[in-house]
This record gives sequence, structure tokens and C-alpha cells, in this order.
Amino acid sequence: MTTRENKRRCGLDIGGTQIKAVVLDGAFQVIEELTIPSNASSGPPAVKTAIFEVIQKFLDNGHPLSFVGVGCAGSVDSVNGVIRNSPNFANWENVGLAQWITERFHLPIKVNNDANCATLAEWHLGEGRGIKNLILITLGTGVGGGLILQNRLYQGSTGTGGELGHFSINSNGIICPCGNRGCFERYCSASALKAQLPGLSPKTIFERVHTDKQCRQLVSDFLHHLKIGLTSLANIFDPDLILLGGGISKGIVPYIEDIRSWVKTTSFPAVGAHLKIEFTKHQNNSGAIGAALLDLDM
Repeated sequence: MTTRENKRRCGLDIGGTQIKAVVLDGAFQVIEELTIPSNASSGPPAVKTAIFEVIQKFLDNGHPLSFVGVGCAGSVDSVNGVIRNSPNFANWENVGLAQWITERFHLPIKVNNDANCATLAEWHLGEGRGIKNLILITLGTGVGGGLILQNRLYQGSTGTGGELGHFSINSNGIICPCGNRGCFERYCSASALKAQLPGLSPKTIFERVHTDKQCRQLVSDFLHHLKIGLTSLANIFDPDLILLGGGISKGIVPYIEDIRSWVKTTSFPAVGAHLKIEFTKHQNNSGAIGAALLDLDM
């Protein structure tokens, strides 16, 4: 018999290059984690094989799994567990990911966008605990986002609510693969930085800010656009807290006080007066941890 004490939840975060997976115990503590190649460039069958390998490994290790949650980038039909499309995967159109897992393992399964999963991880187990209205921004290869509004994960009418990387901060700006111009993501992501200085990683660009004029200007522009984006989001949603995560968030740590001051000053007075801006608690495993908690909110 499975009790709360020995209940195990499995969470998978499927990325373009790897799958990060965790098992949570009844107290929501990570008791095992695993990372394997996702083989996403080879198409759905290869990813399917990798997913099955991870789940089977956890079962073989003696975890009585009672739930599986999966997060991945892209447009997700969370009601039916279908990935409509994803920029990380080759040849993925309307893939019934939930059906795969149900048919193979006969376990309850929920699927959602990876940024939504990261948001749930912070809301339940991280810096967002107890927060009624929360925005999470992931600054990585692109810009992801998630929204907790009035104590609920907001997903919109089609499950694509919270795509915060794709509102425009410059109507005449850079063309985005989504079809829009001037998307937030085109200015505040690793892809945006690499496009300006090919050959240098975002980490290197931030490290050279005091010695390299190009890097200094690029970081200055990055921070300017980040402030504009955060102010716009603050005014639209009036959150209690904005959390910043993703690989690039480490580079902006030295500038966080300036970011807080600018956003508080330029947003509506009532918004700025109570708004807090912090960094996420969970980093690399946030998507997988949040995926394991999907049945709590759906």
C-alpha cells in the first residue's frame, strides 16, 4: 500500500539536448535525480525512448511512482497532454506525450510548458511560497515565463498564457521567429547576446564588462531592455513578486539593486510601492520539480 510517506512523484523537464528528471518523496524532497540526452534533434521516437528509459530507471531503483509530470518548451495542450509544437524538438506536431506514458506505465500523467513548471516549483517550494500574485521570468536561450494570479497558475484559453518572452518592447525592432517584431526575447536572452557578439558566451560577455567596450555596451543595452520589460509586466499584472531565473540571471546579480530601483520608480506608484524582485531558489532542477507537482494545480 502506498502511503504519503512512501509516495513518489516523478518530474521530467524535456529540453532540446537533455532530459532532467527527479523523484520527490511524500514531503516533496528530491530523493533522486537523473540527466540523460533527450535526442530531440532525431524526432519524437528518439525522445519517447529517452523518456521511457528515465521512468523505467526510477522504477527499477525501487520508487513506487504514483504520478508523472512532464514539462517542455513550446505550445502545450495541458488538458489532453499534447505538445502542439516546440522550438526544441525536430518534427514535433501534435505529439500525444501523455498517451505514450499512460499506455506504457499506466500511471497518472500531466503535461505542461516548462516555464509553467518552473513557476510551480518556486510557488510551492521556493521563493514564491505564500505569494498570491507572482511572475517568473526565465532568462535562458530564450525568455520563458509563468504566472500565478490570485493563487492559481494562469494558462489562458488555450494553455499558452504566460508566454512572456513574446510581447513587443519595440514595434520596429528585431524580427522574432514567432512572427512578431521586437519581442522581449530578442533583447534579453542568450540568443540575443550571441547574435550581437558571435563566438562569446553570455557568461563571458558579462565577465568582460569592465575590460571590453563592446561587452560593456551590450550588457548596458541588455539591462535597459530588461528594465523596460519588467516594468511593463509589473504594470500589466500588478504582482507581489517577480522572480528571475535561468542561466543569464547569474550575470545580472551585480545589477539587481539598480534594476529594482528603476522598475519601482518607473512603474505605477501603487505597483512599485509593494513590488519585490528576487532570484529563484531552484535553478537547474526547477522545471523537473515543478512538473512533479503538476497534479496539485490542474
